[in-house]
Amino acid sequence: MYWTDSILVGLGAFVIATTILPIFRTGQWWVRICDFPRFQFALIALSTFLATLVFSPPLVLFDWLFLGSMLGVVAWQFTWVGPYLPGAPRQVKTWTGVPSSANRIKLLTTNVLQKNRDSDRLLEIIREADPDVALAVEVDEWWGERLSAGLNARFPHKIIYPLSNGYGLALFSRLELIEPEVRFVLDEAIPSIRTGIRLRSGIPVAVYGVHPRPPSVQQDSTERDVELLRVALEIKEHGIAAIVLGDLNDVAWSPTTKNFMRSGGLFDPRRGRGFYNTYPARWPGLRYPLDYIFTTKHFKIGGMRVLPAFGSDHLPLIAELYVG
Repeated sequence: MYWTDSILVGLGAFVIATTILPIFRTGQWWVRICDFPRFQFALIALSTFLATLVFSPPLVLFDWLFLGSMLGVVAWQFTWVGPYLPGAPRQVKTWTGVPSSANRIKLLTTNVLQKNRDSDRLLEIIREADPDVALAVEVDEWWGERLSAGLNARFPHKIIYPLSNGYGLALFSRLELIEPEVRFVLDEAIPSIRTGIRLRSGIPVAVYGVHPRPPSVQQDSTERDVELLRVALEIKEHGIAAIVLGDLNDVAWSPTTKNFMRSGGLFDPRRGRGFYNTYPARWPGLRYPLDYIFTTKHFKIGGMRVLPAFGSDHLPLIAELYVG
């Protein structure tokens, strides 16, 4: 049974380390990346706890400490991901009015994966989902042309800023755009979108499309964190009905996203409804949320769902929101 004990201790050491590392407030990518799969870490710790009881029952003090540590990991990780489980308190109230209200806006966001070339499948998904606004990120010239050709008939208003660096954007809208602009909040290579959108009722709302850099081997999380904070403070300053959507390259429960929401007076419709995991598309058991639709206090939600795969490493996310 020595190999079994070694595996269990190795798994235990791994989840203990990945639980402790994010406690340190640093932008280093190898620390911040541990924020992402907290739910999976909790499951590994729970499985290790149960497997230890079955295959290596505790005999000495170390064994009991090990089991206690596994339960501690589970409890700690669930303090982060627990608010997103169904049944937890909801941040955004459910809309109970008329579904066809003129105060409705239906938004879709997705990361197309620049090298992916299955545009026909994405266009089919968008047509079936029938959003008022669709945001795509990682849009290069090829994607810009394909999306324009496939969506122009349904979406008369658009903003397209293709790039070959993985940070191009395209926004298509049935609703009137008010003073749309592509801007560079922090980095001249990383665009974002800000525009007003006039609902069918005439009410204007502000919409922000974002896709900041992720933490990676050559990039810590500082730039991402600062960009999101600047957007949040702008929304707070203006105080009007606003929506932020896009690939934030961060998980809902991370300190960065929590600070983003707190600083901007923003709310996450996921809270109390589920994770709505969108990445990685090909590995369901390893998925976590990377794509978002945040709102200010002015909105209620009629529905939210993750849409089918289309060749990207992200799944599309759609939400139906109502002002009121």
